[in-house]
Amino acid sequence: MNISIRKLTPDLLHDWLSYFDHDAFTDNDDWCGCYCMCYHWNSELQKMKAWNCDRDCAQFNREQAIQLIQNGRLQGYLAYDQDKVVGWCNANEKSAYDNVNFNFKEAVPDQGERIKSVVCFSVAPDYRGMGIATQLLEHVCAMAKGEGYEIVEAYPFAHNENHAYHGPTAMYEKAGFVPCEKIDGCVVYRKKL
Repeated sequence: MNISIRKLTPDLLHDWLSYFDHDAFTDNDDWCGCYCMCYHWNSELQKMKAWNCDRDCAQFNREQAIQLIQNGRLQGYLAYDQDKVVGWCNANEKSAYDNVNFNFKEAVPDQGERIKSVVCFSVAPDYRGMGIATQLLEHVCAMAKGEGYEIVEAYPFAHNENHAYHGPTAMYEKAGFVPCEKIDGCVVYRKKL
């Protein structure tokens, strides 16, 4: 299988939406409405709608995600098998994430470095276990280095590998990340570029 990886741009919005609308969570109704909004959930959005990852909130999350992609706030990388999106990694400047309940900015005090955060992976059920998340992570690191970032930071769960949308700790360790702090059940992993 030849996987290609592309940076999400507004031109690829249709591909991204098709993936989240039809493929990302065919095996998990609890997450089918997330549209990768969790870590962009700020107090302004909270006033508009209570956070919920189920179908009741899907249309709201979808509309918000479209706006964030169009204005460049929601960024990341799409993994393609030919012309079909089979995976996604939400990765952006650390300061782009506003979650009011899980604040990455407070996890490890920054020393003025440029930090790219990796907050979420999604791989289509039929493509899991094939190394797609690893390829996405490697691509994020290579692109971050080329863009002048000094650190890539990630937040995998410390003990729940079955709930691994942050990516498994073993994947980060294999890629040269080191643990440096704990926050809300997650371990903050960093890789210096």
